[in-house]
Amino acid sequence: MRPIAPEDKALLQAGVGRLSPESAYGRFLTGKPRLTPAELRYLTEIDGCDHMALVVLDADGDLVAVGRLVRDPARPDTAELGIVVADCSQRQGIGRTLAQELVRAMGVARVAGTMLATNRGALRLMRALGPLESGVLSGGVREVVVRVGAPVAAAA
Repeated sequence: MRPIAPEDKALLQAGVGRLSPESAYGRFLTGKPRLTPAELRYLTEIDGCDHMALVVLDADGDLVAVGRLVRDPARPDTAELGIVVADCSQRQGIGRTLAQELVRAMGVARVAGTMLATNRGALRLMRALGPLESGVLSGGVREVVVRVGAPVAAAA
């Protein structure tokens, strides 16, 4: 695991290309076989303060996962979380580890996430960070905000 770098554009593009259509749709909420040059710049040329991203690579140097937090300028104590894990590495705790590391590094009080309403794994990940403060379901998409660092109820 390491911070993303501007030189990771090709690595990121290759990783997105290896995602199943279902995983790509789950992350981007649309079909996304490729990233545009503007998207690659945005996703790799970050400030490391209000926009943080970590990559996980395998032993061959291939992309396994990317996690990012982007601070909300209107609510500086809140950041939007985005994580994608390669299909063959899902359900192994990689996404949760990335999320926890990003939250620790950025030090925000709340994490927001937008996900497909059917993405139970993403909802479990968010609930593992803290209790749900709000959740809105609309048009098959769920938007949630969790308060990090607060005790999580056993039922969550």
